[in-house]
Amino acid sequence: MAERFTYDSVSGYTLDDADERGLIEAQDECTFMWTSKEGWPAGVTSHYLFHEGFFWLSATSHRGRVKAVERDPRVAISISSK
Repeated sequence: MAERFTYDSVSGYTLDDADERGLIEAQDECTFMWTSKEGWPAGVTSHYLFHEGFFWLSATSHRGRVKAVERDPRVAISISSK
């Protein structure tokens, strides 16, 4: 018989604006995530600059993630306080 799992909702774990701003200013590294042509998730840890509400990351044009983002601009970043 398959074991049944229950998951707690994490939608209540949010940061208020001041805490979010503090996290962004305290860190300088994020995980940038995108999907491959086949739909597989991919990610890389990268330094970032945050300026006027935008995250700035760099990559050379021959990196696969550049073509992936041109193909599908839906991306995500994750910033950790650890």
